[in-house]
Amino acid sequence: MKLPLEGIRVLDLTRLLPGPYATLILADMGAEVIKIEDPVAGDYARWGPPLVKTMSVYFMALNRNKKSVVIDLKKEKGREVFLRLVRNSDVVIESFRPTVMEKLGIGYGVLKKENPSIVMCSIAGYGQTGLYREKPGHDINYLAISGFLDCTGVRDGQPVIPGGQVADYSSGLYAVIGILSGIIKKMKTGEGSYIDISMAESAMSFMSTFFIQFLAEGILPTRGKTRLSGEFLCYNIYRTKDGKFMALGALESKFWEAFVKAIGREDLIDEAYSPAVDGERGYEELKKEFLSRTQEEWIELLKGVDTCCEPVRNVAEVVKDPHFKERRVFFERDYPGEGRIHQMRTPIVIDGLEREPYRTHPPKWGEHTKEVLKEIGGYKEDEIELLEKEGIIKTG
Repeated sequence: MKLPLEGIRVLDLTRLLPGPYATLILADMGAEVIKIEDPVAGDYARWGPPLVKTMSVYFMALNRNKKSVVIDLKKEKGREVFLRLVRNSDVVIESFRPTVMEKLGIGYGVLKKENPSIVMCSIAGYGQTGLYREKPGHDINYLAISGFLDCTGVRDGQPVIPGGQVADYSSGLYAVIGILSGIIKKMKTGEGSYIDISMAESAMSFMSTFFIQFLAEGILPTRGKTRLSGEFLCYNIYRTKDGKFMALGALESKFWEAFVKAIGREDLIDEAYSPAVDGERGYEELKKEFLSRTQEEWIELLKGVDTCCEPVRNVAEVVKDPHFKERRVFFERDYPGEGRIHQMRTPIVIDGLEREPYRTHPPKWGEHTKEVLKEIGGYKEDEIELLEKEGIIKTG
């Protein structure tokens, strides 16, 4: 079956996580994603430990189904090579600081002249405009300035760094949404689009209800004291007898009633929305209940009970979970020279398409330079050899 994005060509100038995650999704759905890497180190996610043999597991996780082309965009001839590729592409995605693309001579205005229907997406920490647009940052900084960290953690405790990169991954997701919207616009009108993605605003969007509530009513969300962050008994995390944890999310009355009946504590049936504060009767009683059984005993007790209570798993336990095995979330492939490598699919499962979206291995640095310059750029063999001698490109 034909993949949804077959025939769409994406030039990917991004590195590390947000952009590569966006283009992973596009590549898995059939887009031809061509990584444009510099001749000094390329996407330096390639080289960070742990390595399989010569390539980082982080790079391998994010870059299957892509091609790699090495071009020195700081040189005039390198820009010319890139612009020839732009003429025959649909999308350009980049994650430099604002103004870098303009300084390189390949800003949106230039790209649009070469290809009026090009869809360009820029991912930056604070977006392309505003007071903070030139500031450097990482996920923790975007979560801090967006208000996300202030709402994350336990009651009366300090802010807690989330276990995953919220701003990084969410900005990648929004980039995909923006790019797909741009492609649809292009198909309808023939016109291109410029898409501006802010990583800080991506994190903010996950708290839109907090912001709107504050703006409407002046209610400030407090860490560990909001409806879904630890305020109530029925939606909280509890320690078990063996030092593990269970996550209870019985917000609706039917789930709470089923839970308290299953554990023989109907006396707590009216305590669902009691405060989860030390010293409060309901909270103390429920903590004791959870401490009376191991995590495995809780799993067994609640089997078949129509309630929302799950064990807090670690990564090793998730990988072994039969549910995710059945859905083939994780899979392996042979990579010549690297051996057996592990992969994880994205959550997008489309009816009729392969669940393990692995068509080509994560590319070696510059592996496809010659192929792409010939097939898409229209360069001849001797021209490619000359460009390499001049240090404009690098072939794999």
